[in-house]
Amino acid sequence: MKIYITRHGKTVWNQERRLQGCQDSPLVEQGIENALALRKKVSAMHFDAIYASPIKRAYDTAKLVFPKENIIKDERIREMNFGLAEGKYIDHMPANLKDAYTKLWNEPDAIEGMPEGESYTSIIERVNDFLNDITHKNYDSVFIVTHGFCFTVFMACMLHLSRHDFVKVNRQVVDGCSLTIVDYDGDYHIETLGENDYLPYQSNESYTK
Repeated sequence: MKIYITRHGKTVWNQERRLQGCQDSPLVEQGIENALALRKKVSAMHFDAIYASPIKRAYDTAKLVFPKENIIKDERIREMNFGLAEGKYIDHMPANLKDAYTKLWNEPDAIEGMPEGESYTSIIERVNDFLNDITHKNYDSVFIVTHGFCFTVFMACMLHLSRHDFVKVNRQVVDGCSLTIVDYDGDYHIETLGENDYLPYQSNESYTK
């Protein structure tokens, strides 16, 4: 089975560097144009199933890429809930939230989650449950539209990384509407990570700056 994964297109809050999590903001023009570029990229491909996070920015991206296809909303691939930090400007968070957010990325085994937010244990469990589900279906290919942090958890789960080693896959944020392709044959093999050469807008942003 081939698993194709993308992150939602750029939003107003992405542009403003505000943390979204389970809150939301609409796609901006760059996000829409990147989604349309991804539609062109995959237009000749067949997918047995298309899954999207039910959060609107991800579902809207999926509808732009696959305007005529059935899209399955799945709560297990929504973004992590960042609790009190949601809606906050990343560069101007209160000191306690900024410290927690930095640890979330740089010391993942030293923190369980953001204050009043979802735990690492919870998001890892739901992503693993989703992966276990789709790999037991008779799919040849499946497409997934998710979020930046959840994407990192996908990669870590597929590579069987411990929490401590999540830093191996979270240094760079994949562009919205970039394409990651994973082969599954009983284990996961990453074929392409964050391919973005077809996108009109590339950001190369980093969560850790």
